[in-house]
Amino acid sequence: CIRVRSITCPECNGTNIAEIVWGLPSQKFMEEYNKEKNKGKYRLGGCCISNDDPAFECNDCGYEFGRREDED
Repeated sequence: CIRVRSITCPECNGTNIAEIVWGLPSQKFMEEYNKEKNKGKYRLGGCCISNDDPAFECNDCGYEFGRREDED
């Protein structure tokens, strides 16, 4: 898990940042995702993954930024 709250949006300088999760999420992840305490921490990016997908989205302005790192 990434420490998302220490990241700043390059567009608006906001600090309310969500990590974009790519691929098909597991049932366990979805259970955690739907908990109130996790609201705004993650955004589902979709199942179609490319080489230049953004890693984060600003919850304040909607700007997507950063690069998703491939997991081995």
